[in-house]
Amino acid sequence: MKKYLLNIVAAGVVLYGMSACQKSELRATEYDLPTTQAFVRFVFVSPGLPSVMIKVNDKKINGNFTSGAAGIFPTNAGIAEYSAVAPNGTLRLSQPNTGTTNDSVVLFTGNMVTLKGIYTTVLADTGITRSLTSYVDDPGPLPDSAFTRLRFINASGKSPGLTLIRIDSSSATLVTRDTLFRNIAFGNATAFITIPTNPVNAFLRYRLVQTSTGALVGAPFTPLVGNASNRRATTVISNGIWGTTFTPGLLFQIVNK
Repeated sequence: MKKYLLNIVAAGVVLYGMSACQKSELRATEYDLPTTQAFVRFVFVSPGLPSVMIKVNDKKINGNFTSGAAGIFPTNAGIAEYSAVAPNGTLRLSQPNTGTTNDSVVLFTGNMVTLKGIYTTVLADTGITRSLTSYVDDPGPLPDSAFTRLRFINASGKSPGLTLIRIDSSSATLVTRDTLFRNIAFGNATAFITIPTNPVNAFLRYRLVQTSTGALVGAPFTPLVGNASNRRATTVISNGIWGTTFTPGLLFQIVNK
């Protein structure tokens, strides 16, 4: 009888421990966001645009200033940070009167098409052809360990179709290439795809090429690998303007989830 009771107690302890582990995992991975707001990561790749205040519906949201040519807000690209803003808000980028948050020079205004969800909002091109586009961040279920979810946004103004290639090599003679995304027009984003985080040869680069000619575009880009992208969702974003001194290339890889 005593042995029988001990077995019951032992089984109860094991079940409780499994339940505790499950609850801890749920706390770490599940959360509720307010349903009255949009959540936005701003990416500014507009050549020539200085550092700016970011205002949505007249409310300043960035603490200091964000580069208009190569800036993101929230600023940590390595984690999935977003700013809570009003849905479908009006974006205004400006420079302030000295010592105030009042607008002195307004550099850009535009409407953000952001409903109650999670978005990456990209400002691209320059001058009167600047464009503001919001992309829904919905990578779907995260993959198994050793894989990541990846998306590409072509934010290189006036560019033709661009193709994103992954190059993995350990030497000049041992090179593996595969095409991740093909013929993405300016202003467009791909769907998220699943790729390995740890290539065999470990020297990983992304390259852009012009789809119609196969010509290389810009410099090679070293992506997030290993723990930085394992079981996460990330977006690679190009910048620059086609046919100008603002040479297109890959500028950011940001974590979405």
